[in-house]
Amino acid sequence: MARLLILDGHNSAALAFTRSAGRAGHWVAVGANRGLFAPAKLSRYCQLSFEYPVSTDHASEFVDSVLAFARAQAIDLVIPIADWTLQPLSEQRSRFNGVCRLGLPPHDAVLAAADKYRTVGLAQTLGIATPRTWLLRAPADLNTLPTTNFPLVIKDRFSVRWVGDKAVLGTVGYAFSPEELERIVKQRLEIVGDVLVQEFVFGAGIGFSFLVTTDDTFLPFAWERIREVDPRGSASSCRKSIPLDENLAALSRQLVRDIGFQGIAMVEYKRVPEGPPMLMEINGRPWGSIALPIASGIDYPRYVIDWWLNGSLPPQNVSYNQNIVCRRLVGELTHLSNVRKGKPAEWPAEYPAFWSTLAKVAVPWYPGMYYDDLWLSDPRPAVEHIRHWFRVRRKP
Repeated sequence: MARLLILDGHNSAALAFTRSAGRAGHWVAVGANRGLFAPAKLSRYCQLSFEYPVSTDHASEFVDSVLAFARAQAIDLVIPIADWTLQPLSEQRSRFNGVCRLGLPPHDAVLAAADKYRTVGLAQTLGIATPRTWLLRAPADLNTLPTTNFPLVIKDRFSVRWVGDKAVLGTVGYAFSPEELERIVKQRLEIVGDVLVQEFVFGAGIGFSFLVTTDDTFLPFAWERIREVDPRGSASSCRKSIPLDENLAALSRQLVRDIGFQGIAMVEYKRVPEGPPMLMEINGRPWGSIALPIASGIDYPRYVIDWWLNGSLPPQNVSYNQNIVCRRLVGELTHLSNVRKGKPAEWPAEYPAFWSTLAKVAVPWYPGMYYDDLWLSDPRPAVEHIRHWFRVRRKP
């Protein structure tokens, strides 16, 4: 079996990869930013942990540290989980030649998947519905926007972009008036140089995931969000497996393949009241809810690790269990905390009520429910993460 290094140990996908790889018999080390709480390090399947320089502050030092660790520990495969480790490693991937493999898509595909504006344009050529989107490069571009309803969504073109050795992390905001739109756009333009403005889309989040190779796509899977950490829109704290929509799955496959992607990817949409689902983004990396397909019968980490290591292809399709629910305890607590604050002023869409949400979150288990983090066979990551969550919120 291989020796693996899984990065971004704070990330829920890192915990899923650590458990999957460990159960498959691989030796697993987990890395994380210095000083960052990393539940994956606490897993019984983690044999060794180490801290590296914060990649968003010192990208080159981060790569140096990972390379030195890979040499010292005879690592066979390094698996980055988050954009802010994946992209620096992709930029310097040639340094790992002869040392170890990297679990990365081709570099051009890394850049394409990260570019939200490019993704929208490509989707439109394939006939995939998208929110109306405008790219602004100067405050004067605000005058070119057509008359539209508020709120509008203002988001960075990239989730993370690099200026020298440092990262500028993307943001998402909402404007409820022309004045607020102008203020937010000007603020972001001063920092990042261009910004996207999108029409507001309300609906349930749904997604499709695959393993993509140069020749074909494998292991299609579909899910729907039940609750989001931030009810206005964010990562999910609870979601369930659903049947495949063959048409949307086919379009998603084509979108991912057209950017030259290889590896596991998830394409996210919103199901709107009228019309086809609207594309939100491509996740060209392990995504936070990857524990759900594992619980439903598709162990993406195990399949993609085998493919990265030796080119082994998985079955074309694996039947998965539908209506499987997967929750993340810390995400559920944060969701409940956000709901307790009440509906934000001017929020135009539905917003969950506190007491009904509490009743749902308080149910510890029912048939078909699983947890991303809490495993009876590996309880420490979830237990310590909950303790950490409360410690942070008790601080003045």
